Amino acid sequence: MGKKFKRLRLFVALVLCICLIMGNSIAYADSEQSTEVQTTEETTEETTEEDRPIDMTNVTLSTYDITSYLYPTYYYRSKPTYSPGVVKININSDYVFDDVYSNNFSVTSSNKKIKIVSYIINNTIFIVQNNNKAGKAVLTIKLYDKEFKVNYTSKKVDISDQSYLLVKGKTKKLKVTGYSGKIIWKSSNPKIATVNSKGVVKGKKYGNVIITAQIGDHYLGCAVSVTTKKIKNVCKRATYMGTHWKYSQAKRNEKGYYDCSSLVWKAYNEKAGVNFGSANWPSTADYEAFWCRDHKRMVKGGLSYSNLQKMKVNPGDLLFKSTNKKKKYDDIYHVEMFTGYYCMSVYSNGTPSYTPIWAARGTSYSFAYGSLLGRPMKY
Repeated sequence: MGKKFKRLRLFVALVLCICLIMGNSIAYADSEQSTEVQTTEETTEETTEEDRPIDMTNVTLSTYDITSYLYPTYYYRSKPTYSPGVVKININSDYVFDDVYSNNFSVTSSNKKIKIVSYIINNTIFIVQNNNKAGKAVLTIKLYDKEFKVNYTSKKVDISDQSYLLVKGKTKKLKVTGYSGKIIWKSSNPKIATVNSKGVVKGKKYGNVIITAQIGDHYLGCAVSVTTKKIKNVCKRATYMGTHWKYSQAKRNEKGYYDCSSLVWKAYNEKAGVNFGSANWPSTADYEAFWCRDHKRMVKGGLSYSNLQKMKVNPGDLLFKSTNKKKKYDDIYHVEMFTGYYCMSVYSNGTPSYTPIWAARGTSYSFAYGSLLGRPMKY
């Protein structure tokens, strides 16, 4: 009996050990499996939006034909420069594409002369040409695993005139080339000059205005001066001499040569009958100033920044330069004829950028504000 009892106790103890070992193994396996599940869940949570596949099946573009316009900045007697505008293409998708990484988005041009910069913001592709070459290309737009082909046309836009002297009562048609959309024409002062929907300008009153042509979000401009036929001819003649004849004080009286005062005298004498006191001999700059003073033809305040900005200086006006600002008539050494305004460009808010034009000088001609300003002929 005792031996049997001992054997039974030993058997029970052995069974308990086996159960205990098996229980620990199961607990460890459960713990390891739980860790694997947790790790998998954490990995799923750390997967970025960029790594998740995007269904591109129904993704399309708003257009597959686009035109980019190159807008000019003009320089007097020099070639203009052109700056590209921004073209937008919308992405038709429920998924919002925004700030897409470069490895998932690209735009390439089939034309090596037309170089493109692009980016995406809120389902809109922005395309900017980074040079000023006009032409055509096929753009390949790659967005994730889908490819789009877009026909691209680049055109230079121009306005026919940047400056014009218009005789009161007459008309002048301005033309915009390179643009096929709607054009909105506007005059800065319709009392002086009006412009209709076709770009026809009519001179109503003596003065100066800027005529703008709005094309989309951009503008082109032309400075128009409404004047008399005589003054227009004077300015035209003076400009011709200043750009075609040779400067020479020694030969100032001969045809084909000029100096500052003989240019003024010849233009006014030939085209308007004003001879500044001598019908047969070109006067000098100081005597032309004396003549304007004695005939009450001086502009009050002279040449100032304000009257240039407000376009109060008129074609045919004469700028007299002197070194003595207190006694300006004592040492006048130069005269220059103002022949109008030149519109270089128009800012995105519609404000024009313009500069004075001189008969024998470029737009960069240096002058001093406060100089004497004569107006030989009244309007």
